[in-house]
Amino acid sequence: MSIKSFGRRLSAAILTLCLGVTAFTGPASAIVDEVRGGIYAHEPFRSGPGEGDHADINVEMVFETPAFLAWAWNPRPRLGGTLSGGDRTSLVYLDVLGWTVNLTDAVFLDIGLGGAIHDGDLKGNAPDKLYFGCRANFHQSASLGFRFTPQLSIMASIEHMSNASLCSKNDGLTNAGVRLGYSF
Repeated sequence: MSIKSFGRRLSAAILTLCLGVTAFTGPASAIVDEVRGGIYAHEPFRSGPGEGDHADINVEMVFETPAFLAWAWNPRPRLGGTLSGGDRTSLVYLDVLGWTVNLTDAVFLDIGLGGAIHDGDLKGNAPDKLYFGCRANFHQSASLGFRFTPQLSIMASIEHMSNASLCSKNDGLTNAGVRLGYSF
């Protein structure tokens, strides 16, 4: 099985897992706090060579704060994936540190920091591709959101993946879009 095939299958498995959690859990869920999903534009800010513009699907599960992380302002870890709609780089991520800051009763800011595994190319020179140097990279995300109800929210979101120049190639990948969130 190729890395690209494995990456697409892993991203699809994360999507299925998130949908399953949404369908079969509720307020009694002791682990999953929220499920999010939406559409991202793939690399919308890159002006030079890249992977082209197309839509990606993003899904994410947000967990309750584990007791061992409570000292760090109660971060909520997230497990998610972004499946490339253009047969380009897909990724699966675990943001161990993720905070939601309420700016008002309805408006919030959300930030996540962690790691990602992707199925993109590591090295090369083709002008229409990105090269990431390492299979495992850092993952950061930020969202500005609005709560319609205590359970339903919408977010303008951005995610970035790169290796912080720890490997010889570090093109990085940035996706941005809109997501819906459902809190239990």
